[in-house]
Order: sequence, then C-alpha cells, then structure tokens
Amino acid sequence: MHEFAALVRDVAVRVPQYRMESGFLEYAAPTIQDGLEKLRRAGCARILVIPGTLFSAGHAQQDIPSILRNFAADFPEVQISYGRAFDVDTNFVRAACGRVRDAIDAAPGVIAPEETALLVAARGASDADVLATMEAVTRLIQDDIKLASVQTAYAGIALPRVPDVLEQIAACSYKRVILLPYFLFTGMLVKRIYEQVDSIAARYPATQFVKTSYLSNHPLVIDSFIARIDETDRAGTVMNG
Repeated sequence: MHEFAALVRDVAVRVPQYRMESGFLEYAAPTIQDGLEKLRRAGCARILVIPGTLFSAGHAQQDIPSILRNFAADFPEVQISYGRAFDVDTNFVRAACGRVRDAIDAAPGVIAPEETALLVAARGASDADVLATMEAVTRLIQDDIKLASVQTAYAGIALPRVPDVLEQIAACSYKRVILLPYFLFTGMLVKRIYEQVDSIAARYPATQFVKTSYLSNHPLVIDSFIARIDETDRAGTVMNG
C-alpha cells in the first residue's frame, strides 16, 4: 500500500496539470470507487483511469472495467477514459535490467556473466497470453544483460514454480544465481520468493545467491506511467460519453 502510494505521488509530481487519486481493486482502502468519487466531487468532468497492473489479465480486462462501467452508469455526466495495461513495456524491461545490474554491483566478488544464471520470478496466471507475454519480457531481459541462463518461473498458479526452477539452476553449478521478482510492489508472494531463495541457498553454499529488488518506483517505471497517461488522454477507451 505504501509503495503504491509513493509511486502515485512520484507520478503526480511529474504531471501537476492533473488532479490525481488512486484506489485499490480489493483488500485495501481507498478503493477504486473511492478514488473515482473523490475526483467527481472535486468537479472533474473527465477521468483518465490507468490500471496499475503489469499484464492484460483478468483484473485489467474484466474487474476494473466492470467497476468503471458501474460508475459511469451512476454518473453519466463524467467521461471515463480507460488506459492499457503495460504488458511488454520497454521501460519496465530496462528497469528490471537495472535492478539486476544494481544487485550485481552490490554483490561481493567478481563473477563472469557466463557463470551467472538469472531466474525471473513472476506472479503467473491461467491465461496463456499473459504467460507468453512474460516469456517475451524474459527474452528481452536476456538480450539486454546476456547472462549464461535466463529463465522464467511463477509464484502463483502457473508452471514451472519458482522453487523447482531454482533447484534445477542451483544443481547446474553456476557460481552466481540471481533472483529477479518481476513485480511492481512487494507483498506476500515476493516475500515467499525471497524465503524460497534463502532455503535453497542454504543447501548450496558454494553458489552465491543474489536477490534483486522488484520494480517499485524505478524512474523508468514512472516514465511509463507518464507515457500511459498521455496515451490514455489521447486515445483511451471511452467507457461512456
């Protein structure tokens, strides 16, 4: 919650011409409805809605649009323009690579790229298109940082699972194994992934395990939110009006 609020503040500083509110889909307050209502009460006749989700999965394609349609039905005088999820976003990929490089720079010793493996850990989904998009992101990361092995695993409902792939990589005798959580913010899944790394690292003391930060409010992530606001302003999906 605090990290999301910090990202919203960072974005708001860059676009002072917009009044900005935020909201959560579930499990936290304020809700998306709360944010919409604050903007309506402030006199906003048009609201741009940017989904803070990495991929075009159920939340971005179904749950959030459902909330927006209900709000639009209640307040037809307010025009709602809905933006795209980020999917394969160049800035997000560059931010992820930056997290990896920062972690390598902070790690002890010098280990060659050909002796280093990277596991990109994602949430996972039941949607095959989302998994294909995540694999495309991983390929772009590999193209950029060029380590010996770059693989994807999932912390949620998809296969392969993070601990299984970590175990396989560790057994290959790489000198360094890096874990990159491809998440916007921390949460139970990221904490679980870090714990899984620690558990496996304890069984492979000859291998250096390095945990990177997640994307969070990396400057390039902020850049992409700014670009998505501009795109939505120009060509967003109009939910009413």
